[in-house]
Amino acid sequence: MNQFRSLFRMAIFAALALTPAAPPASSPALAAREGPDSSALDGGAKPLDLNVVRKVQTALATIGLYSGFIDGKLNQNLVAAIRQYQRQAGLKVTGRITDQLLNHLERSLKVSRLLRDLDNTRRKGIDKARKALLAHPATRDLVDDTAAAAANGASAAGDTPRDPAACLNDPKVRCLLAEAFESAKAVVKRDLRDWAMGEILTAQARAGLVGQAMETTRRIQDPRLVMVALRDIAQAQARAGRDEDALAAAEIIPEERTQIEALAVIADTQARHGYLDAAQETAGLLYRMARHLKRPTDQVTFATRAAVTLYRAGDGARAEAALLLARAAADEKIPQGAKITAWRQVAGALADLDRLDDALDLSARVARHSDKAAVLIATAQSAIRAGRLETAMDLAYGIEAERYRVLVLGAVAVARARGGDWDAADRVIDEAFADAEAIALPFARSYAISRLVLALSDMARIKDQPPAVLTKRFARARDAAEGIKDARLHAQVLFEIASQQRRAGLPGDESATSERRAISVAGDIPSAVSRVWIHGDVATLHARAGEDALARLAFDRAMAEARRIEDPWARARAMAKMAQTLLDLAVPDTAPTSEEMSTENP
Repeated sequence: MNQFRSLFRMAIFAALALTPAAPPASSPALAAREGPDSSALDGGAKPLDLNVVRKVQTALATIGLYSGFIDGKLNQNLVAAIRQYQRQAGLKVTGRITDQLLNHLERSLKVSRLLRDLDNTRRKGIDKARKALLAHPATRDLVDDTAAAAANGASAAGDTPRDPAACLNDPKVRCLLAEAFESAKAVVKRDLRDWAMGEILTAQARAGLVGQAMETTRRIQDPRLVMVALRDIAQAQARAGRDEDALAAAEIIPEERTQIEALAVIADTQARHGYLDAAQETAGLLYRMARHLKRPTDQVTFATRAAVTLYRAGDGARAEAALLLARAAADEKIPQGAKITAWRQVAGALADLDRLDDALDLSARVARHSDKAAVLIATAQSAIRAGRLETAMDLAYGIEAERYRVLVLGAVAVARARGGDWDAADRVIDEAFADAEAIALPFARSYAISRLVLALSDMARIKDQPPAVLTKRFARARDAAEGIKDARLHAQVLFEIASQQRRAGLPGDESATSERRAISVAGDIPSAVSRVWIHGDVATLHARAGEDALARLAFDRAMAEARRIEDPWARARAMAKMAQTLLDLAVPDTAPTSEEMSTENP
């Protein structure tokens, strides 16, 4: 059955890829008239098509706003339901059936079906995740209706008004998302409100809160942000190993490129979390879709992404086929002026497939240094994986910009140390720090130093070093971190050092000193939302490592920051982040990895 459904989805994706993008078609009844007023109930307008009215009645009944007959007649009950839907969705309240209303309803229905499918999956599974949710007091009400009613102070008849103080003092996922939603409703600027609602929708879907998620969906006016939320939902499902649900989320994304991007994200997430068979299947589907894309630049982008994921998942033959497709598109279909970018993508994929010599040959075609740096970095990383450290050093010296060169030098230093050549490792890392100090742009310099500090920390945790040497090396990393002037980068690095000191088995006061300094630096981050984010991410990483007490302390720090936020937009995002973090603490296996979190930017 799963194989059949996968083939069915493949056919849908291929059909979408072969169909040129077009604006939503108007219904026959509406196309003959101009303007939204043509569908008025009164005023003598031509009667609407019965099928159109029946479609609206069915849609509004499905989402619980209409309880009348499904008879194709525009009655007063239907007008009232339309007005209520328009009010909830932030549309102009007219009570009329328009193309805008039909398109909005169609999107809501697709999302509704997805969310209900996800909720059914969650409710049916008496599995590890369900047990974890029940065991955690902050998430128990997500799977226990009695606990939900008690937590919300609500009866089966409905919810009582929210009590922010009670929630902030004893946070639960449901009440945090309710607080986030109410805060988002107060945001005046539409684009910011939609942004916050999109993040809330993702958290609600992951928590299985179908009714709340549907109301959030109706309030997002920018359909692009609904599509981004669907992509994020798909990634969360892939992270949890629910491949069918992940593909279902991607399947209903109406915009072609975002849909394919979602598929690429699913495949990459599956590979990162060790679901290699699923990653092979999804990346194979991505490759087949890439073959039918109309734009050669998109063919290169998604064929190379498919190739890399297939290779990492252990399917070398199809990885080579996808790479061949990308090379052919880059060489034969892309205009000369755009070839540089395409060659850079292919060269990077060659390096990721450990085709080092081929990557070097292709990188010679990339003439502009700004483009060449990315190719040289990827190729140098391939050389390091192959143990060709001298080649990696030569590639590093070919990178003119210090901010890029130090990334390679830091990786070479770690590789030298792992090979036991500590003298060479120390020389390379010293050279890299000297280059970093020469970087003119403040943030670029801070970023480069932060990567080198992490390299020092990686060197320090290499096995079979005496405790005194470990202590000295970690101390150097912590001291070097003081050169990071960006507070967020500084705090992230110090938290990582503290974690690595703890896992290396050093005395507790060593890691505690690093963590205290990290907490102090985090307090200097100007953005309150960023402070919430960094402590929330630390809590998640502790949870993934099984460090429950430390995870809770980090969550409490994040929550303390969130309580102080008054701006509605920042508060909405912070509360949604806290709800997501509570889910991570309850079910750490489904939480994002450090690599995935490093790409998020609050």
